Amino acid sequence: MSTGKVTPLRAVRMKAFEATSTSKRLDDWDRTSFGPNAVNDDADISRARSQDSVRNNPWINNALDLIVTNQVGCGIQPRPKIDDAGLRADTMELFGFWSSECDADGVLDFSALQPLWARSRVESGEVFIRFRPRLLSDGLTVPLQIQTLEADMLPIHHNGNNGGNSIRQGIERTPFGKRVRYWFYREHPGDRYSSVSLAGTVPVPAESILHHYRPARPGQLRGEPGTISSLLRARKLDLYESAELTRKQNKAKFNGAIYRDTDEDNPLTDGAIKTEDGRALVDVEEGYLLQLGLNEKIELYGGDTGNSGAIDFIRTHLRAIAAGMGVPYELMTGDYEGTNDRIMRVILNTFYRRLEMAQDLLVSQVLQPIWAAFLDAAVLSNALSIPGYFDNRRRWQRCEWRAHAWSYVNPLQEAETQKLLVDEGFESRSAIVASRGWDVEDVDQQQYADKQREKSLGLEYGKDRASKNQQDTPNP
Repeated sequence: MSTGKVTPLRAVRMKAFEATSTSKRLDDWDRTSFGPNAVNDDADISRARSQDSVRNNPWINNALDLIVTNQVGCGIQPRPKIDDAGLRADTMELFGFWSSECDADGVLDFSALQPLWARSRVESGEVFIRFRPRLLSDGLTVPLQIQTLEADMLPIHHNGNNGGNSIRQGIERTPFGKRVRYWFYREHPGDRYSSVSLAGTVPVPAESILHHYRPARPGQLRGEPGTISSLLRARKLDLYESAELTRKQNKAKFNGAIYRDTDEDNPLTDGAIKTEDGRALVDVEEGYLLQLGLNEKIELYGGDTGNSGAIDFIRTHLRAIAAGMGVPYELMTGDYEGTNDRIMRVILNTFYRRLEMAQDLLVSQVLQPIWAAFLDAAVLSNALSIPGYFDNRRRWQRCEWRAHAWSYVNPLQEAETQKLLVDEGFESRSAIVASRGWDVEDVDQQQYADKQREKSLGLEYGKDRASKNQQDTPNP
């Protein structure tokens, strides 16, 4: 019989993933499961706090401006894929006229509306655009306008049934999930002197509404602010900075303190001690030498040394805020310490790739549907003549949308790279020009016009003078 030492069995871990553990170590980790729409049941609160942070927190406001200005710039412009050059030019000319009068509020043109839509999607989580057909007698270039509606106009708590359809968060859908109506307030619920209620909502057909938002989960009906993961940290950091500023402000009011056993004389002026609200005050001017009395001593306060490590502390939290907003820390704060052109190129390329996704979302949800509605209204009103348009609408509505090119960190290197790609056949001139936001046909026409004008004036640009002179020298 063996009498060897018995080795105790190792405790078996019942969870395959540590993150699913229910031990005391993770007992305070919330395990509530929220559906894709339950997470937005408090969207009115998240929107209000996001809008407040944009108004009052400079970091959040600057991050939002960075997203909007780099995503949209001066506007993403259409390039219709119509084979007939004359018809294409007529269409673009008509669209240019309509762009200046497309806003139902009469405030912005088409290019200026795009930053509003992009900003609203990030700040409030979503934005709605409504088509407003107009009469021919209104005198518009094309009898159509678009109205921008803020997210608060669609009540988040409007839930129920309408016949066989369901209404969830203000959106009515069929049993198959198709959106059929949006139930909007008549007035903005946040405006003063307005009285709104769910009983005062009006249904708007879904085909008249464009809903611009980024669903994070399958089945998500409403959008959440792009600021949401940064709001709490930004709020706490703002309170900390405010408290630190108040501490420094209060400490700066005092230069020192005089300790004494008696308060009969003023040790600095030999005069009577001034008092104010029961406090003893001593006036000190520049050049004074202090002569203290018996049993008196003075303690002068030194500089503020209470911010040791504060810079690193604030920088760490600002990096987290920038990450939550999806913008580079360096651009949001203006702090470029430790960076160089190569590092910035990596940072900007990653940022631009994110913005390309946002651009595609704006094009697919808003810009292309508006272009299609514009063409429909233009043809129906005879403002534009396209034979057989309604026989094949999709063919005529094909369009490319081009944003303005982003600035390069090193323009010379980028230009040389693009030239090499074209010369070696890896990319076309058309693709290079399109990436810069232009149309190659427009560029060619401009170059032709420039060369003709230079030739008529006897001008020569863009040539190597030495090589030209050598070519002009006759052979002996």
